[in-house]
Amino acid sequence: MILFGIDIGGTTIKIGAFQEDKTLLSNWEIKTQPQNLFNDLVDSVKSYLELEHISFAEVFGFGLGIPGIVKNGIAISCVNLGWENVNIKEELEKALGFSTHVIVLNDANMAAFGEASFCKQEVESAVFLTLGTGVGGGIMIHHEIVEGSNGLGGELGHIPLDTIYNFPCSCGLRGCLETLASSRGMIKLAHHFKNEISTQITINEALSAKDIIDGAKHKDPLAMKVFETACSALARAMAGLAVIINPDTFIIGGGISNAGEFLLTAVQNEYKKVCIKQAQSIPIYLAKLKNNAGIYGACAYLIQKKIEVEKNGKC
Repeated sequence: MILFGIDIGGTTIKIGAFQEDKTLLSNWEIKTQPQNLFNDLVDSVKSYLELEHISFAEVFGFGLGIPGIVKNGIAISCVNLGWENVNIKEELEKALGFSTHVIVLNDANMAAFGEASFCKQEVESAVFLTLGTGVGGGIMIHHEIVEGSNGLGGELGHIPLDTIYNFPCSCGLRGCLETLASSRGMIKLAHHFKNEISTQITINEALSAKDIIDGAKHKDPLAMKVFETACSALARAMAGLAVIINPDTFIIGGGISNAGEFLLTAVQNEYKKVCIKQAQSIPIYLAKLKNNAGIYGACAYLIQKKIEVEKNGKC
């Protein structure tokens, strides 16, 4: 059987064709056009199947990651695509012209499932944090993604934890994790400290998180302060999650994770300072699937649902 893992973004849609053993057969991208998205997606899949001489009878189904709030397969809110209360399964099957297996998650949750499923160790529960423009993530417990009562499960960037700088957050509140641990947060910190701490970095509108991290690597005082503040905030959030969820592992992804071992070592050190003794042994890994985490997660989640179908006939 063939399974399709799909990661829908605001600009492109990533599509992966997989075997049941999670082997990636082929992956490609198409442009995201919200007004015709499902037809474009189906046309692209059909073209692949025809090229490989595979019939739809050999396709088990589709796993989709959606950039918005998702609950029970419904895209409750997806601003980038202009969706509100869209039934993804119904829309995809309408474009296909027949019924099939469809599973849908928020894109960060799907990426979390992918990273957890392809982790260095076998994990049952994991917390995935993505450090980019904001902070996203996902939580997996007993091999199930936590969506929460209304789809907000795993919105880790909005953990309230800062009362010192109290920067405004994109969610409308202040002091959320992402106001310090994201690239946007690090840049705000740099501007905050620029008149207090010496630096060789040019603090202007062109400043990036990479500039700050590179400066921290070279012992620039301001850059080091910003980097340490961001890592400390992340570690404190993780320490809280450790005693709530007690996961098998933490996984850190997103653009900032490109700092590699420099970031990982700093977070590990900060985490051990603030976490309860019994949680110090929880390993922290860097994400390895990067931009393909979504399609791999969709494949892995769909395979898990396929096993459930074979066991009890439900999806």
